[in-house]
Amino acid sequence: MTRDERLLLGRKYTGIKMNSSFGPVKVISCPAGTHRPTEKCVAGFGMTSPSPSGYFFKNRWSSSSCRTSNFFSAGAISRCLKGRNLKLMGDSTVRQWQETLLRVLKGLKYVKPYDTHYYALAADPQRNITVQWKMHGHPFVTGYNVVKDAVGYVAREVDRVAVGDVVVIGVGQHFRLFPLEIFVQRLINMRKAILRLHERSPQTLVIIKLENTREFTSEMTHMSDWFGLVQNLAQRKVFRDLKVVLVDAWDMTTAANTFAIHPNSIIVSNEIALALSHLCND
Repeated sequence: MTRDERLLLGRKYTGIKMNSSFGPVKVISCPAGTHRPTEKCVAGFGMTSPSPSGYFFKNRWSSSSCRTSNFFSAGAISRCLKGRNLKLMGDSTVRQWQETLLRVLKGLKYVKPYDTHYYALAADPQRNITVQWKMHGHPFVTGYNVVKDAVGYVAREVDRVAVGDVVVIGVGQHFRLFPLEIFVQRLINMRKAILRLHERSPQTLVIIKLENTREFTSEMTHMSDWFGLVQNLAQRKVFRDLKVVLVDAWDMTTAANTFAIHPNSIIVSNEIALALSHLCND
């Protein structure tokens, strides 16, 4: 790189507080219920959601597309998930869903053997709930030893999904270092697998969790949010005409001004609540 390019990518002036004097900001109140959607959350809404796709108020995310429900308590979550198998596929930002559910649902416990770096199964026998997380296949960037045969490509895992399972897919962070063509081809394979799944089980709910923003200090040349934004746009385009649900973690983390590859519990809890609003919309 040239000297000027290095200065630009060094982001010396990025994220710097601007000292300036601003006049008063007048906040105009609006009638109760204004801009609050009344439609139930159903698969398919996510791909055509407006931008922004929602807003935070008192640490609760409200979707711009549908009526989100209050799935934050152990009782509400367990009633929704009772008798269900939740299949989480992707990176550690999806594994956070399993970790959050384990923390909230006291009856949900890990089933041995498990390794939280590439595979983990949790179960609640009393309520007949299972939550499985499995790391997506290569490429991935990690400092841990991973058993190669223990991970699987998402498309192949979707082909193994049983009728009645709930599928959650979240990929992207580990692909930022590689050419976009690799990521798009992987998305196309996932799309074909979802179509095959819906041919044999039309009612199976498939949830796509978009990437979230990450640390400001991420290397600008190959790990920054610019690559995440492009990959999110690619996911919207590849999955837009499928009967799937979009959990817009990008808008959530942007709205909350969080800069962490693993968002805090408030963000993750709202991601789960939005997903369950589509699963249990009655």
